[in-house]
Amino acid sequence: MPTMVNSQAAPFATPPNDEAAALAVSAVTRKPLQRPVSRVRAAVYGGITEALARTLRTPQYLILFVSDRCWMRCAHCWFNEDWKERELSRPSLTFEEYEKVARSIRQLYFLSLTGGEAFQREDIVELATMFRKTCKLGRYQIPTSGYRTARIVEAAEKLLIANPNTPFRVDVSLDGVQAVHNGIRRIADGFDKAVATIKALNTLKRRHAHFDVGVITTISRANQASVREIAAFVEQIHPDGEWMVNIARGEGRDPTATQVDPNAYRLAQDLIEERIARGAYKGHGGHWSARWLSAKNSARRDIIFEIINGERPGGGCAAGSLGGVVYSDGSVKVCEMLDAPLGNLRDHDYDLAHIWASAAARGMRRQIQATGCQCTQECFLSVSMLIQPDAWRRMAGARRRLAAGAVRTQAAD
Repeated sequence: MPTMVNSQAAPFATPPNDEAAALAVSAVTRKPLQRPVSRVRAAVYGGITEALARTLRTPQYLILFVSDRCWMRCAHCWFNEDWKERELSRPSLTFEEYEKVARSIRQLYFLSLTGGEAFQREDIVELATMFRKTCKLGRYQIPTSGYRTARIVEAAEKLLIANPNTPFRVDVSLDGVQAVHNGIRRIADGFDKAVATIKALNTLKRRHAHFDVGVITTISRANQASVREIAAFVEQIHPDGEWMVNIARGEGRDPTATQVDPNAYRLAQDLIEERIARGAYKGHGGHWSARWLSAKNSARRDIIFEIINGERPGGGCAAGSLGGVVYSDGSVKVCEMLDAPLGNLRDHDYDLAHIWASAAARGMRRQIQATGCQCTQECFLSVSMLIQPDAWRRMAGARRRLAAGAVRTQAAD
């Protein structure tokens, strides 16, 4: 497993300590810094994840790559030319092939349509609607750079009209203010267009109760000194929604992108918690469990901070059971951070359930628990938290804080 953080390589307000130096060594050697995993823990979580995979038959949190192309060339992006050349060996799936995949899925709680840039697809509305009709879809989401505002907003509105009873979210990336964002995204007008898209989508949100808009910031070496400025700007332009904070992972175009001081990530969490405490943070919306998602995100940030500081035991991961990835060439993997494929859908009659029950999948689930595999991939941490009792306690505490903040807001109004 790759370690996502080199905490010493870039300067930050808090001076490095011995633990930070160990993280720097860990990043160079590509070995995770983590506490040992007991055989009992591995066996317990191995049993849980195998039972979930057999019962559910397919991942309930599916990351589906529907485009290899993007409008940007972000410095921190692991889904880059080198990765695609190495890992994608076949042509992209056609719409008809995606239909066959959807028919193999009995039910799907959450679908992330990603890339690349999913909104580059001319048929993104039809593709998402097909999945909703075919496999009992609970919720779906599309992350975007926000670069083409009119195109994104038009497609989002069509999706909301075509799927009026299915919660939908668009998450727009914002990695800095003005030049910082544009420098990371390597495009001159990326910041202005992302901001315009956020504002336009928030206007759309007011007309559709089942729609949610998020802003995502990926903290990397290039913007870690700007966290406070980014937080203030996000609160200004997106006061009624969720600010999701990720941390750079994998091997990006800029090999130094993952050299992040953990305290920069901690600062983002502290700033969000400060907003919650003063009743100025509304978080997710658009469905009955939205507030729990915001609570989960708060708890997840604490967990990620523990992971990057080597304070959390590995394993307990639901990748390969609750969560999975299908790439645009049909390859199936348990996680974005594990490149070993379980197989290609074209070789299995487009039957995701068949691959999910294969010997390769069972072996990967065992390996994840036996080796104490863990990383900072936010999506897979989200599903893993569902099977980790200590995460339940943290989520409940965050939910109480959000509720208390909402009461203070109402009292002020």
